[in-house]
Amino acid sequence: MFVIPFTLLLFITILYYFYQVNKYKVLDDYPGPTPLELIKFMLLPKSTTDTYEFFVSLSKKYGPVVKIWIKPFRPSLLVSDGKFVKNILLSKEHVNKTGYFGLLRTFVGDGLPLMSDISLWRQERKTFSHVFNNQFIIDYISTFKTHAIKLSEAINENLNKPVDLQVLILRHGLNIVYDLLLNEDISKQDDRVNRYMKSLRTFFGVYYDRINSPLKMIDSIFKLTENYKIWTNTSIESKKFIESTLKQVIELKKNNTSGKSDRKDFVDLLLESNLSYDRILENIRTLAVAGSDTVSASSGFALYELAKKPELQEKIYQEYISILGTDKNVCAEFRDIQQMTFTECVIKESLRLYPPVPFIFRALFNSTEIGGKIVPGDIDIIFSIIDSHYSNFDDPAEFKPERFLPENASNIPANAYFPFSLGPRDCIGKIVAIKLSNRNFYLATSSEIIQCIQSMIIKLIYVVKLF
Repeated sequence: MFVIPFTLLLFITILYYFYQVNKYKVLDDYPGPTPLELIKFMLLPKSTTDTYEFFVSLSKKYGPVVKIWIKPFRPSLLVSDGKFVKNILLSKEHVNKTGYFGLLRTFVGDGLPLMSDISLWRQERKTFSHVFNNQFIIDYISTFKTHAIKLSEAINENLNKPVDLQVLILRHGLNIVYDLLLNEDISKQDDRVNRYMKSLRTFFGVYYDRINSPLKMIDSIFKLTENYKIWTNTSIESKKFIESTLKQVIELKKNNTSGKSDRKDFVDLLLESNLSYDRILENIRTLAVAGSDTVSASSGFALYELAKKPELQEKIYQEYISILGTDKNVCAEFRDIQQMTFTECVIKESLRLYPPVPFIFRALFNSTEIGGKIVPGDIDIIFSIIDSHYSNFDDPAEFKPERFLPENASNIPANAYFPFSLGPRDCIGKIVAIKLSNRNFYLATSSEIIQCIQSMIIKLIYVVKLF
């Protein structure tokens, strides 16, 4: 009775196997781990650090292009080769992201960095490109000043006391992003912000646990786990956190035409671009996380390095006072920030050693020729930013900001440095991130405050272990 169906199923399976193997046979030219090694990695329990170390080890062992393939399933290529960066990341065609990013939408929202609807993404990218530019920084410089001073005061309050610097900077980053996006100062709303930050940490804990497990990546299986309820609740908290302000802001703008400022705020610009309420909400949810979590991580790593190097602290301090003097009541304007060359080099070098997102993904739908070889379509490309930042620089493990001085920057290979990604889907806020960090780094590394940083218990054992 079961012989015919079984035989048919076996025949279809064999046919599928040979079809897939033939479809991707050109990948046999690339080196990579054995299927057994990959299966072992996938099935064994692992932490996020284990996953990170595994992918870093593949690049070290096999080179700038690594085949990751368990036949007959869909393969991936792990790459740090500049030719792949040029042909895929810089391409206007290959802009689709993989399903790993889709999981983030539950908490982060379906904003610009995560969007899968490419047609809608192109429209909104144009909108946001007009917002995040040098003029944006100039218009909001007073907001940045206010929050930079508050960060300085918060650090001063903890002089020579143990404190989790990462949490402090995350809180500061969330305050400034929220003020920029929704024109509301939440620096005194401890209960509300603490709930959101707790939800943020909880969500990412579940997210990393999920992507480290092949079974939990399947929605129907994940819904049976205890973490599914946590996953759902954190998403509700995220949406509530933003909506509690956004609805009021939009309602006031629609009903109140008196006393308007000549300067349009962020929501004004989005409303003028005819973005719907839902699209504004989704983008602000995404930007709130992208503008605070990644910035706090990057700042923490930079201060971790600076705390070990008093000579770099002094250079930042001297650069700042050479531009603005020693009067603490004088705050940097945009033109002053533009002159902070060495401070910017410190930020760039920290991003080289510790990119906020060490791997980025693209779904390659169509085949393309790269370096004289045909790369088949219907595969995932994993760009190893961390490997590119190590393999293309001399003394890669050393913290050397001078690499990025104007006279040395020409020695950096093309497409070798991309902490904000590259091409059409690069980070929309990269200009804001770099320029405004200059001011904050002076405040966090002045001669008095650095004593606090050196005495803080910075919870970066993760970094110590890996590097």
